[in-house]
Amino acid sequence: MNAILSLAYADGRVAINTLRELRRHPGRALMWALYALAVLGFAVFKTSAPYRAARAPSSIALAFTDFWVCGIAVAFGVLLATGTSRSVGVFTSRAEALLITRAASPPLLVATYLQLRLVLTALARGFTRFAYLIVVAIPSATSAHALVADIAFFGAAGAAIASVALPRALARGATRLALIAAGCAIAACATIPLLADALRLVQLPGLQALLAHAPALHPGQLLDALAANDLRALALPLAVAACASAAFVLAARDAYPELYTLSLANLDWRAQRQARRGGRGAETGSPMARSGAVRSATASRLRGAAALLWADALGFSRRVSPLVTAGAAALALFAGAALGGFGRGTPEIAVGILVGTLPGLYIVVTSTTGVRLAPALRIPLFWLGGASLTARLAAWALGSLWRDAILVALAAVAYSAVSGDIRTPLPLYVAALGLLALTRAVGVAVFALLPNALDQRGPATMFRVVLSFALIVPAVAGGAVAGYLLGSPLVAGSLGGMLVALGEAALLLAFAARQLAGRVDRLALS
Repeated sequence: MNAILSLAYADGRVAINTLRELRRHPGRALMWALYALAVLGFAVFKTSAPYRAARAPSSIALAFTDFWVCGIAVAFGVLLATGTSRSVGVFTSRAEALLITRAASPPLLVATYLQLRLVLTALARGFTRFAYLIVVAIPSATSAHALVADIAFFGAAGAAIASVALPRALARGATRLALIAAGCAIAACATIPLLADALRLVQLPGLQALLAHAPALHPGQLLDALAANDLRALALPLAVAACASAAFVLAARDAYPELYTLSLANLDWRAQRQARRGGRGAETGSPMARSGAVRSATASRLRGAAALLWADALGFSRRVSPLVTAGAAALALFAGAALGGFGRGTPEIAVGILVGTLPGLYIVVTSTTGVRLAPALRIPLFWLGGASLTARLAAWALGSLWRDAILVALAAVAYSAVSGDIRTPLPLYVAALGLLALTRAVGVAVFALLPNALDQRGPATMFRVVLSFALIVPAVAGGAVAGYLLGSPLVAGSLGGMLVALGEAALLLAFAARQLAGRVDRLALS
């Protein structure tokens, strides 16, 4: 029991010290307050009186809620099928592992505490990062009580996903095969409603009669039921979370050697990854101080920045398997073909989706990913050559642009092949490149303002969304002016918008370089 109390005290002190560190920085505290106020504003807006008017959800609203519920089910199934043991961190340090394994506390009590800490930590991190997305995803026509129920739904789903990782990692023999089969079945069953929704929205000729006889499966109606104060919809996620938690406790209470080995293996893996990212840079002293004495062998100012592009491509080829790359390419082709089929019948609506819906969805989703620039600043390669800090940041931020550009190109080719329209995808592809560059530059600029890792999981996400949408307005205005003056709304507008977006991206990177200059050594530890 003393070991549990010691761990609880240590975990409590970590949380208190984090809050105290936030209080010592008024700017960070203000950003967190604004973030909380924005989430609260979304909640009030969704539960206001005009939104509580009951109405049947549209097909797009049903597809949106299906995306959330089925996406959670797919994540749960993929975790069961693949068993990502790297995400299992039962013991946070070697000292904690030794304290637990050598203590005389009952194993069931220890496992229960570890489960509670895991769930609370996962929910806290997930809620701070996805709070505004959860509130936005909640259907309209809701109330304050339904809002709490919806949050409980997402919390139970997150607890189930966090809890099932350890039993899956420790499973062996027939149990492991059963979990793999169950995970594949869950992921496959959760994908079917998403495909059906996509086919209904695309409205391909010849498929509508077939879909009319198919059963209308909409798992997203669970969220609609919660919006109508039907708490029975909470039974399924709560039951799955309870089963996953029980499996966690049963797997952890008599597996101290396995837990110790698994935890230390993950700690060593993280230490090795940290050493690869910046261990040698820390040993050799200040990277900024050393970079001033190193110059390129040629007169090119971009020599050092170009090395970052090469390193990113090399790291991607080693980090990502060909199977995952092929799957992403196939998904891009399928998405482009689906939009092409939709554009064959109603091209105006298809272009509206490409121009209005997809960019907004891309900004909202990608803004939840943190910018891990601090580890990159500890890599000696980042400081080789005589390129300016702005050029280095541009190379780092745009290094992965080629991968997304290829995926968008595949989708554009599939769209043209199915719809028979060759003129529309090319200008929109040019505009998409400008959007990709702008959003990456926004991420770097927001990191320069809020470099702390905790802030990247909180107010930085909302700030990136707001700033991205705000900076799209000048790009759209510039494209509209260019299209009007040159008499070609689509081609000239896309080129004009891309040039404005690239100019904004350059200014953002220059601002980030100015903010980070002289602060790199301190940011490397954040």
